[in-house]
Amino acid sequence: MTRFTYVYDTYCGWCYGASPVIDALIESGADVTVMHRHLFQGANAHRMGDGFGKMALQYDRRIEQLTGQEFSDAYVQNILGNPDEVLDSGLTAQAAALVHDLGAKAEIKLARTLQRARYVDGISARNSDVVRKALAEFGVELSLEDGKDQARKISAEAANLQASIGAQGVPTLLKHTSGKTTQVNISTYYELPEEIAALAA
Repeated sequence: MTRFTYVYDTYCGWCYGASPVIDALIESGADVTVMHRHLFQGANAHRMGDGFGKMALQYDRRIEQLTGQEFSDAYVQNILGNPDEVLDSGLTAQAAALVHDLGAKAEIKLARTLQRARYVDGISARNSDVVRKALAEFGVELSLEDGKDQARKISAEAANLQASIGAQGVPTLLKHTSGKTTQVNISTYYELPEEIAALAA
């Protein structure tokens, strides 16, 4: 039986770009496990005013061109243009951990809500109210702090899985068939996301 593991970070622009492809795979009924790799923390929690905002804009424009995913003017002005804004996915990692056991469809739906808040509405990564509101849609009333340990565990497991096959960064989509794990090139499906369903056949 074929199954998949998808490793992502909510605030990774390329993960946002890959959204239609991953959504199509999950909606096809494929067996998918999603794992939030908390990449943007510590030394990787980049401050926009330190030059990261300008660099990110170049990547985001490329992602938008390739995938059709929207990076709005509000995002460019309020996030990339705010020198004090820091790319830290800590709150989203904790939120993902709190819905992880509800399955891939729920966790990815949460990610989409939070990605829209960032990339379309231009809301700061530090706005915990937006994250709590998104969680409430799943009936989750726990504190974000309650997801901290689980978020750390999932991220570590994802990192170990990636390392086992030499994969780095996110998004990473892995296909497991007959004891063999291979990495899927997501970009192959940017133009026709629905075609990825064939991999699960």
